[in-house]
Amino acid sequence: MTNQFWYPLFLFPAIPLMMTTFGARWIALSALIRRTHDQILSENIQGKKRIRYLDELKILNKRIILVRLMQTFSAISFIFNLMTIFFGYLQFINLATLCFGIAVIIFTIAIITFIIEIQISVIALKKHLEDLESA
Repeated sequence: MTNQFWYPLFLFPAIPLMMTTFGARWIALSALIRRTHDQILSENIQGKKRIRYLDELKILNKRIILVRLMQTFSAISFIFNLMTIFFGYLQFINLATLCFGIAVIIFTIAIITFIIEIQISVIALKKHLEDLESA
């Protein structure tokens, strides 16, 4: 029965690694939003081009929300994983098992959110390719 508490050790390094990945996405998105914002304001873009930029900002806003959710779910999962280790140490087997199950479920939600964000990112890149093809 005590062998099952090696499992949190497998999840332990994965969560911070994914949080680092999500953080990098956050930084890239924030830089892109700032650059797009500055372009719209400095170049006084109007008409169809402005609408395209605003559409791009809507997509970026969705992606920012998803990245924030990914980071939040990962952090919560990490806390539950730590609680698993703590309760396992105290020999509260049922509580530790419950915490580990919750950690895995929440981390799964974070990964699913990551997949959704990637799909939206691909859609945004396709819009850029369409612009290049029509130019």
